[in-house]
Amino acid sequence: MEVKEAVQRAWRSGTALLSVNVVNLETAQGVAWGAERAGRPAILMVSHNAARYGGLEELYLIGQSLRRKARVPLYLHYDHAEDLEDLERAFSMGFDSAMLELPHHPLSPEGRRLIREARRLAGERALEVELEVVEKGERRGSRLDPQELLALAREVEADWLVVDLGTVHKAEEPKPLDLGRLEALRALGRPLVLHGGSSAPLDQLARAIAMGVAKVNLATAAFRAFTQGVRQEVDRTWDPRGYLGPGRESLARWLAELYSLLPGMPAG
Repeated sequence: MEVKEAVQRAWRSGTALLSVNVVNLETAQGVAWGAERAGRPAILMVSHNAARYGGLEELYLIGQSLRRKARVPLYLHYDHAEDLEDLERAFSMGFDSAMLELPHHPLSPEGRRLIREARRLAGERALEVELEVVEKGERRGSRLDPQELLALAREVEADWLVVDLGTVHKAEEPKPLDLGRLEALRALGRPLVLHGGSSAPLDQLARAIAMGVAKVNLATAAFRAFTQGVRQEVDRTWDPRGYLGPGRESLARWLAELYSLLPGMPAG
C-alpha cells in the first residue's frame, strides 16, 4: 500500500499515521522499532534541517534499508521543502511524499505557480501543502476564515492539507487544540495534517484524529524521548553505542506507547 492510500484509508476510518522526524540512524531505528512493536504503519520524516545536518541521500538510504526489513509499512516523507529544486530532488531520490513550504499565499500568482509545478513533480506521489502556516521560529501563524479555506481547498491540487488548529512547532508546553474549528474544517474533504503535534494534549489529539487529522507530525516529543535515554547513560561510557542505544530504545518505547493511546489502524 502506498502512503497516499494509507493516509486516505486512515482518514476514512478516523485513524492516523504518526509521522516522526528522524535525524540519524538511531532515531530512524527507534521510529521503525516502535512502529513494529505497535503493529502500526509509520512515516519516517526527514526535514530540510535534518537533511542539512545528516545529508538527504544518507537519511533516505537509512530509511530505505529499514523499511525493507520492517514488519510493518514504513514510508519516507520529506518535510518543509523550501523550493521546487528541493522538492524535485526528494521525489527523484524516491521519497513517497513531500511537503512544499510556500513563501506566498497559495492563491497568489506565484503561489499558484509553485503548487502547479509541485503537483507536476509529485505525479502520483503524495503532495502536502500548507493552507495555513503553523508557527515555527520566525514563521508566524496565519489563520484564514473557514470559507476562504474551503475556497482554497477547491483550487489547491494537494493530497494532504495543513491547517492551524492551535499547535506550535518546538513547543515545550501543551497547546489546546481548536476542535470547534476542526469541526468546521472537516468540509475541506481531504486528509488533514497536524504540524507541531508534540504540543497537542493527548486526549484532544485523539479527538482530532477521529475528526479528520490523518497524519500527525511529531519531532519535539520524539527528540525528548530519545535524549532522556541518552542522558541516563552518557556519563557512564565513552562508547557512543553505550548511550545512543538507550536513546534509540527510549524513542521506540515512546512511539509504541503513543500509538497504543491513539485511535489507529493495524499495519495490514
